[in-house]
This record gives sequence, structure tokens and C-alpha cells, in this order.
Amino acid sequence: MGINNLGYRKWELTPKIGSHQWTTITSFGVRVAWRSSWLRRIFLLAWLPILVMGVALFILEQSIQDVDSDEFPMNLGRPVVSIIIMQRPEISNIVMITSIKKQFDKVASQLTQGVFGSLGIDVDKDADNPDQGDARQQGGIFGGEISFDVEDLKFVADMSPEMLEMMFGQTTSRMMGGIGGRRRGQAGQGPSALFKQSKHKLQRSQEVARDLLGYDLDGSGVIEFRELVDYLRPTLWAQILFTFFIIPQAFSVVIVIGMVAPKLISRDMKNRAFLLYYSRPIKPWQYLLGKCGIVWVFLAGLTTLPALMLYCMGVALSPSMSVLLVTWDLPLRIIIASVVLCVPTTLFALTLSSLTRESIFASFGWFAVWIMGSIAYGIMTVVEGVVRMNNNVDQPNFVGFVESGLEGNWSWLSPLQTLENLQSWVFGMDQETGSIGLAFALVSLVCVICLIILRRRIVAPIRV
Repeated sequence: MGINNLGYRKWELTPKIGSHQWTTITSFGVRVAWRSSWLRRIFLLAWLPILVMGVALFILEQSIQDVDSDEFPMNLGRPVVSIIIMQRPEISNIVMITSIKKQFDKVASQLTQGVFGSLGIDVDKDADNPDQGDARQQGGIFGGEISFDVEDLKFVADMSPEMLEMMFGQTTSRMMGGIGGRRRGQAGQGPSALFKQSKHKLQRSQEVARDLLGYDLDGSGVIEFRELVDYLRPTLWAQILFTFFIIPQAFSVVIVIGMVAPKLISRDMKNRAFLLYYSRPIKPWQYLLGKCGIVWVFLAGLTTLPALMLYCMGVALSPSMSVLLVTWDLPLRIIIASVVLCVPTTLFALTLSSLTRESIFASFGWFAVWIMGSIAYGIMTVVEGVVRMNNNVDQPNFVGFVESGLEGNWSWLSPLQTLENLQSWVFGMDQETGSIGLAFALVSLVCVICLIILRRRIVAPIRV
């Protein structure tokens, strides 16, 4: 019987479905997207900040290694190191708490002198100089001589929960009062840190105080600036890398995703490319993973790879390889921060792409969400500041704006601010604006909703 007379026969060959098909989609999509000259230019501009940050890490590490030197570049980096340290919430809290303690001690000393003086008993006034400790902590901030008395650190470390509750209100009032005092032209006491005060940060300050007690290696009774810098060395490195993530790279990421992601699914729907994809042994999740992989390759080239190279550059320029022992966890934090940035942004951009056949609409929606979210966050924060200004007529007008900005009750409206809060938590910066729990819940919810929509849109062309 001729083969033409056999008719239709059952297909008995089992198709081989591997787990690597998505890599073909990713590699092809990356090659196509990389043809854009504008995309290559953005990548070039995005890598330029590495040079600036690399120089900053070099100067920082040189200053950390020899903080007492007056030679270049150590004398250049020391004031910067001092300011960064003073801007840390845990250090700023210790300074404020010890300063409040000295004020109470001064009042108690004056009362004691008054009581003994009324009884005709002489008291040595030179024995008590409560301003000396503040001079040690505050007077040398611009010169790089921040230090703490061991006795003051013990007081902070041993504070009871009741004392911690009292210090919560005192430190918040002191921080806001210092800002208002400088606006009225009063003398300041060094650069005040601006952060969202919380009991968690005060408890963190207690932990830091306990740790610093073990850094008095010379037994002088004072944690000197060199010892303080040695303890905060990992934090200083994390601060540089966190700044790299949130300032130069954040805008590059938004632009690159807006150029690449909106075309990935919308064009397949418009050109009916699904027929070609699903004529192969490929599953919907492999198709989605392949499309996500295209965006992740570019995002890794903008965030993960430059940050890791920046870290390696800092280690290579460090005069001592001991830096590896104190910064070993930073590469892991870089990878986690990259995941926090890449996964939700990619899923959201692909969801917009799957909802329309015209990629220009998806691009418009992508940029509109970021721009309008930031504008809405700014407007609602200003409105909250105005309300606080009207309710607190005794305070300077701008203090209400500062308080509303630090609390960040509307930060969930801004995708940029929400992701920045999560990255701040990853790097251990404690510089979040708003609630970390709310930011994590919001990002998780967006990811789940996007996955549901993407699955329905991707499966729709092959649904019978």
C-alpha cells in the first residue's frame, strides 16, 4: 500500500520538553533589543557612576585605614567619614541620649549645689563640667574626632524599657527642635541626622552601645574615633553601595525597562507570534521566564554587575585585604537588593505589555505609573505637612513638612520610594521612609496579581 493511502495516523512520538527552552527566547530577545543605539548609550552613561563611586570607596578606605593622618587623601576623606557616621541613626541616637543625660545631670548638680549652699557647705564647682562630654562628641564633628565615654555607652546599653520610652519622645523633640533652631538662626551643634525615629532604632542604638564597649582595646575609658570607625567599617561600605543603587541606577533602570519590556509580549500578540512559540514543545511558564530573562539580563547589567565590580574595585584599592573579613556579606546584599528591584518591576512591565497590542500604550502606562506615583506621593506629603503646620502653630512652618516627609505615610503611592525602602532594609541602612511591612506586602501583592494576569494572557492563545 502506498504511503499516500495510509491516511491520518496517531502521533506516537513523545515530545521532549526540556527546561532550557526559555534561554533561547532570552538570548534572541537580548540580541534584538541590543540593536538599539539609544539602549547602548544609556548603558554607557549608567556605568560612568562606577568611576565616581570607586574613587569614593578608595578615599573612604584610605581614611578608615589611617584616620589620624593629615596627608592626602586621608585628610580629604576624614570629614566625609565623620559626617556619614553622624548621619547614622544609631550613632545620632547615642549622641542625643548622652546629651540629654548630661543635661539632667547638670540640673541635678545645680540643685545639689543650691541645697548645700543654703546649708553653708562649699561645693567644688570645677569637679562637675557637664559640657565636657558634649564637646568631645560634638565639637570635633567637622574635624573627624567623634568619640564616646565608656560610662555614657554603659548608660545607653543599660536603659530600662521605661527609660527607653521616655527617650523616644525626648530624642524626637530634640531632633525636630534642632532643625527649627537652625532655621531661626540659632547656633547648631554639628550636622543633625534626619531619619524616622522609632523604638526599634533606639533598641538598635542600645545594641550598638553594647558592641562598642568591646572596642575600648587600649582601656582608656573612651571609644575614640579610630575605634568607632573600625566598628562601623561595614556600614560605611554599605552606605556607598546603597547610594549607588538609589541615586544613579534607579533612573537608568526605569528608562531601560520602559524601552525593552513593553514590546516583549504586545508585539507577539500583534504579530501572532504565539503560533510560532507554541508550535514548539514549550510551556507557558517557560515563555514567561524567557521574556523575564530578557529584562533581567539588562537589569543585571545596570545594577548587579556594576555594584559587584564596584565592591571588587574597593577591595582591590584597599591597602589591607582585611576588608574582606568585615564586608564579606555585601555581595550577597547586592544580589538580594537586585532581586528586590528586578522581579516586581519586570513583572509589572510585562503585565502592561500583555494588556495591549500596541507597545506605545504599554510604554506610556509604565512611565505614567512612576511619574504620577512620585507626584502623588509628593502632593500628599505636602498636604500632610500643611495640616501639621496648621495644628502646630508654635513650631516653625517647615518642621511639619520635615516630620511628614520622615514618616512617609504616603510612600506606598510611589513605586520608587517603596523599592528604596526595601533596599534600605536589605543593606541595613535603617533609612526607610514609611513602613517596611507595608512596602513588602504591597510589592508581594503586585507580584501575585501580575503573575495571575500574565498567566491568563499567555495561556489565552492556546486555550481551546
